[in-house]
Amino acid sequence: MMTDEEKLNFYKSEYLGPAFVEFVGFRCPKNLQVFLETKAMIEGRDRSQIIRRLLTRACEEEGFDRDAV
Repeated sequence: MMTDEEKLNFYKSEYLGPAFVEFVGFRCPKNLQVFLETKAMIEGRDRSQIIRRLLTRACEEEGFDRDAV
């Protein structure tokens, strides 16, 4: 689980990192959608920011390097 400081650092890094160039949409079960919407409301963020943060973290566990060019 990320601390509030780690979350804030992640969101700040989005402004300095590579530009968003692609829209990726996906279907998810209702309970996941409710979870994502709730997290977005709690953190005061857009749902897409929450999805990027959670997806990036999971992908890093699988070997993704977000700092690679």
